Amino acid sequence: MSRSLSGKLFSSRLFSSRFASGCLVLAVSSIAGIAGTPVAPDAPGAANDAAPMRFVLVAEGPAETCGTKCRTLIAATGMITADTPRQFLAFVRDNALQAAQGTRALTPAGVQAASTVVLESDGGSVLGALDLGRAIRRLGFATTVGHVVEHRGRNGTKYGEAVSRADCQSMCTFVLLGGVQREVPPEARVLVHQIWLGDRREDAVAANYSAEDLVVVQRDIGSIMQYTVEMGGDIELVTLSLKVPPWEPMRALTREELRRTRLDLAAEMAAVSTASRTAAGPSVADDDAQWAPINGRGWIAVTRAGQPALARTHPLTFEGERIGSFDLYLACGTAPETFALTYREIRTGPADRGLPRSITQVALMIDDQLQALKIASSEKRTRRGEMESVASAVLPARLVRALASDTPASMTLETDSIGNPRTMIRVGNAGFGRGFREFEKGCRYRGDTRAQAQ
Repeated sequence: MSRSLSGKLFSSRLFSSRFASGCLVLAVSSIAGIAGTPVAPDAPGAANDAAPMRFVLVAEGPAETCGTKCRTLIAATGMITADTPRQFLAFVRDNALQAAQGTRALTPAGVQAASTVVLESDGGSVLGALDLGRAIRRLGFATTVGHVVEHRGRNGTKYGEAVSRADCQSMCTFVLLGGVQREVPPEARVLVHQIWLGDRREDAVAANYSAEDLVVVQRDIGSIMQYTVEMGGDIELVTLSLKVPPWEPMRALTREELRRTRLDLAAEMAAVSTASRTAAGPSVADDDAQWAPINGRGWIAVTRAGQPALARTHPLTFEGERIGSFDLYLACGTAPETFALTYREIRTGPADRGLPRSITQVALMIDDQLQALKIASSEKRTRRGEMESVASAVLPARLVRALASDTPASMTLETDSIGNPRTMIRVGNAGFGRGFREFEKGCRYRGDTRAQAQ
């Protein structure tokens, strides 16, 4: 059986710039991966549309700048597939690249790497990435994060420059670990998250899983752990990755984490590793009469305040730790061509810091359009030891219809609060398209009735 775990989620760079003042954001995005096999969750853009990894060989230069230290650069850009290791070895053979001698063990201080692989990738196949990393190690190549820009000198000779502003996401991280020498420049980012079954990544919460699926995922996690130890990395790298579920954005490793996990050997190792603490928060039950109960998974039709609505419930997590849950309700708008969205969150808070003081701001982004949500309330419920927050917005129908199109967009929910970490949750659209068509007909019928009554 062929399975692939995808190596990307979605990027938080756009959100970070728009969210600097702190807000709760629902965003449209997509998760990339390789369908049908365990994959690591992905960055924006569907993985099926991303180009497979390709390799380009170039000499670093100009020679007057780097002199005897000019490197042989192998630009490795694109998605990692099951065929990538074979294609890489064919590339090495066709270009007559030489392997360094005696580089099976990691001895970065005493080995001159034969070539440097410059990585820029959103991730991809788990097993393909591990095989690629092992091939790089056997050949004695170094690794770094960046992309190569080709130039032409005054005498017409070509040379390459490694530009460090680039991302190495998901399974690319473990390819990076394969280098006998490894460097992550300050402007580069290394992002991690859990591996997941590629054909279940679009709505991981609503998907069904079999015992065989669990066997595949656990087998590949074991392979990643074995590889990490084999490559001389720290097992904390696997721990950090497994904390981030597919509905959260990928986590960018800090400079200290890059050193502790041995992904960056350019700086001296930290003396002490800091253990990461996680805990599962309590499940949240909702028995308030004013809120319609949401049973099952995915979007479903419910009745709220006597009116039809589409609803969805989802766990609220931060780096995999459950800190509550939230409900989304989509109802008919009071004006034509509008819909009303209500967000209700019940939060218990992280195990190490408890509840925030309040949710501060709310915003909604669909199709790159940012719209403010109005917070109706955000307060602690002393009896239950929880915080309840409610926010709402009126959405143009054209934006909502984008979620039910033949190639539907999906939503990502981002929250900011006083005293708690920011969260970003990708909400899938399982059941939305089918339910929305009937729901929208009902809204139009209500509008016609109101017009006749006037």
